[in-house]
Amino acid sequence: MKARLILLLTIVAFSFSFSVPEKVSDCTVQYNGIYAYKLDAENSAIIRFYEDGTVLASTSVNDYMDVFSWFHKENKDMVLKGTYKIKKCGISFDVSGMTGEQKYQGVISGNTIEFDLKDKSSKKSAKRTYTFFVL
Repeated sequence: MKARLILLLTIVAFSFSFSVPEKVSDCTVQYNGIYAYKLDAENSAIIRFYEDGTVLASTSVNDYMDVFSWFHKENKDMVLKGTYKIKKCGISFDVSGMTGEQKYQGVISGNTIEFDLKDKSSKKSAKRTYTFFVL
């Protein structure tokens, strides 16, 4: 009886030690909007992905509808630009531009991406969860 109980408890404990893999459909980025992280009451950090692998990063006022007038590949003055790579649910990229350089590593989960990012010049790091907004 004890042996069966121990075996049952071992099987139950073993089955909980494995996490359920995320659905592949939850591990893609969206192209018809921006990902934003609210920095304060007036400003957000924003990221935009393109199907060709291009990624843009910048900061903006919290009126996201205004973003498309200037947040595009051709605007080299106000954006950091790079190329992203996705492997399973992981995403990584470096962006650079006239205002600096940053390194991003994160995990995609549906409409959010949790990033660890590092500013290359100041060496400061941050953890941020960006949320997708359709524009």
